[in-house]
Amino acid sequence: MNGSVVVSGVGMSPFGKFLDTSMKDLARVAVDAALADAQIGVGDVQAMFFANALAGLITGQECIRGEVVGYPLGLAGIPIHNVENACASGGNALHLAWMAVASGMYDTVLALGVEKANHPDRQRMFSAYSAGADVEEAFRTGDGAGVDRSPFVDRQAALAAALFDERGVTLAGLARVASRSLNSARLNPYAHRRFGATPEEVLAARTVVAPLTVLMSSPVSDGAAAVVVTSRPEAVAAHRSVRILASQLRTRPPKDQPDAPNAVQAASRAAFEQAGLGPRDMDFAEVHDASVAYELMAWTDVGLCADGEEQRWIDDGVTDAGGPMPVNRSGGLVGRGHALGASGLAQVHDAVAQLRGEAGPLQLTGANRRAVVQIGGGVVDWLTAASTVHVLGRD
Repeated sequence: MNGSVVVSGVGMSPFGKFLDTSMKDLARVAVDAALADAQIGVGDVQAMFFANALAGLITGQECIRGEVVGYPLGLAGIPIHNVENACASGGNALHLAWMAVASGMYDTVLALGVEKANHPDRQRMFSAYSAGADVEEAFRTGDGAGVDRSPFVDRQAALAAALFDERGVTLAGLARVASRSLNSARLNPYAHRRFGATPEEVLAARTVVAPLTVLMSSPVSDGAAAVVVTSRPEAVAAHRSVRILASQLRTRPPKDQPDAPNAVQAASRAAFEQAGLGPRDMDFAEVHDASVAYELMAWTDVGLCADGEEQRWIDDGVTDAGGPMPVNRSGGLVGRGHALGASGLAQVHDAVAQLRGEAGPLQLTGANRRAVVQIGGGVVDWLTAASTVHVLGRD
């Protein structure tokens, strides 16, 4: 497969609660920005991979979502592939876009993720998230799950409790990680939550499911993000292009293999092997953090942090902007927001900005060579159903 595959353009809309904004309107902002960034037109896009998770349940657009969204943008006539893999949908779309270009089938394609998750009927909104798990064998939740909160918060709370019991993580430690992300999001013009918060304010916020407060989990966000993937020689040679050094997708291991790597571990190991690099070669990371508990699990599953070292990493500021391994400098899903189908591509948008040295007030010192981007999605038999991992880099 072609090893010279690059991201030549990225774009996204602000994330937030936009009840009166359509999926088409959100997409237009992201697509226009990505095409302008890549210095190409709609006619240069040979195929599109469209990521969305909830439109069927929220807006009623169950089928042909990419075709419906793309048509008014001029993205018509070309192959359009609709991609759904819960929160990992955007990462999955990028993985397919990379495969399509690396195989030589196309030289320029678009990965577009859009989510319109907010709805005036909050029960309809929260119950839609239940579709991200096996509806016949769903995990146990408390009263109100799917009515006044996403049922996944109940799982996040259980995982946070396990981190306390098994890894020595403290509630104050989780609050510090959330505060770090929220304070980064304050500087991110695309972020849903731009107010910042101290660890004390995170702890004082409303408890959703103990021990998690509302500021320890991602908000329900609407938004769009787009990435242009290409092998055109002039784009590969361009100084602003960012190489896709690895792209991997893995799913939950079989039930009869309880000791097998989980989806995040398997995808991460495969990606680093593909790139010929290791976790310590990364300058920074963007990882899945629908809650801070998920983020801490990603630190170890991706291979950045050793098991049991999570609290020390928090205390020592390892993942802070000035630390040796900055994580979720964009604000992550907790701060930037979580528009399911768009989130994986929004991570790439922000990682590309860092690698180009164009992240403005969020720019990290020396973060200009390698990054790992991970996002998971869904739950099957308690474990993450799917995860993508991308390694991005510049020469």
